[in-house]
Parts: sequence; structure tokens; C-alpha cells
Amino acid sequence: MSGLASPVAFAIALTVTSAHATFADELTSSRNWSGCYLGANAGYGRADAEATDKPFTQGPFATDGTSWNSVGPPYEVIKSDDHGVVGGIEAGCDRQFDVEGLTLVFGGAVDFSLMNLAGTGTSAIVNDTHASFDTDWVGTARLRAGLAADDLLFYVTGGVAVADIGVRAYDLSDWPTIGQMNVSGGGTKSGWVAGAGAEWRFAENWSATLEYLHYDFGKVTASGAAIEPVGAFPRYENDLDFDVVRVGIRWRM
Repeated sequence: MSGLASPVAFAIALTVTSAHATFADELTSSRNWSGCYLGANAGYGRADAEATDKPFTQGPFATDGTSWNSVGPPYEVIKSDDHGVVGGIEAGCDRQFDVEGLTLVFGGAVDFSLMNLAGTGTSAIVNDTHASFDTDWVGTARLRAGLAADDLLFYVTGGVAVADIGVRAYDLSDWPTIGQMNVSGGGTKSGWVAGAGAEWRFAENWSATLEYLHYDFGKVTASGAAIEPVGAFPRYENDLDFDVVRVGIRWRM
């Protein structure tokens, strides 16, 4: 028995050592964030718009401070909002740097998301005046910088955002005021995006993410000639921003 015990013990020790080494290699690999990835995400988005009734810049009433519902400041702000499901695809690359015991990760990413957000607000001065917005999609090109701890990465991100945004202001009733209008604007608009997130490397080639992004598209103007009176050119400047919280999954190459 003693002659058989030694080879068996040696084989067991060799197996345990080999398994430990393999596990250590896999663990080390899971902590390496260098490389590229493809992914998909879904979450919740909220859009907020503030449409300001600005003075006319065209026609006989230009430069005299006249806006659609007032003559001179303060100019009314009509607010609207909407919320709903958003989702899309993403791709990016990262590079890991080990600096004095810290694991720093820098990279870039692009994404494209579909969203169906639209809202309409009503004037508090004249209730037949309305301002609305809608957006169907948004895309970003961002940089990110993070700090990794084992299989977790915490990061901040920011860059350029592009979205399909439409805005409108309308007043199609002659009562209780005199005047009718239906003006619009928008198109593909650019802005900025910033946020933060966390990524968990739960397998060698897979990770899960939780991310918050804030989008700001500045001023998008709805303007044009009024239906009546002739010579009136309504102009509503819409200040638009979106907030998105989403989860995602990434395949790391």
C-alpha cells in the first residue's frame, strides 16, 4: 500500500496544483480590461423640454419685443416632458494601465439607441397655445476613464451626442385670442452627453453594465410665419435634455 500511496498522492497534488494555476490564470485574464467589445442595452429614459416664447426676429414686429403671447419681457416658458423605454447597441475599445498599484482603464465607445419620447405643454397665459417635442433616436461618441478593482470597473464618460429632434408650437383657435399659427423646427441635432457607470466582468469574455447618461441638446427653435395676423413670425426656443438609466451586456473580444 505504501508503494501505491506515493504515486497517488503525487498525482493528486499535481492535479490540485494544475487546477489552482488554471484558476489563477483565468482570474488574471478576467481582470485585464484591454480589448474591444460589442454590446446591447435597455433601460428607462426621461425627456424634458422648456419652450420659451421669444420675440419675433422677422416682419414688421421684429425688434420691438413682441412675442406670440406678450409684448416685452418676461417671456413665458411652456414646459413638457415624457418618459419610456430606451434600448440600443454599442461598441468600444479599452486599454488598461497599471500605475503604482492602481488599475486604470481608458477607452472610447459609440452607441445608438431607439426611443419614442414626445410631450406637449400648454401656455399658462393663453390656453390655446401649445408647444411640443418628439425624438426617435439618439447616438453618442464618448471617451471614458475608470478605476478597476478585480472584476469591477467604475468609470465616468462623456462626449458628443446626436439625436433626431422635432419641435412645434401651435395655436389653431381664434378664441379666446385673435391669431393662428403652426410653426415647427428641428432635425438631426448635436449636443453633449456625460455620465457614469459600473461594469462587472462575470466571465472571461462577458460583462454586465449599469450606466447613467445625461444628454443636453441646447436650443432647438420652432419658427415661421403665422397663419394670422400677417406679419407675425412666432419663435419658440426649446431647451431639451434627456436622462437615461440603462443596463447592458457586452461580449469582450
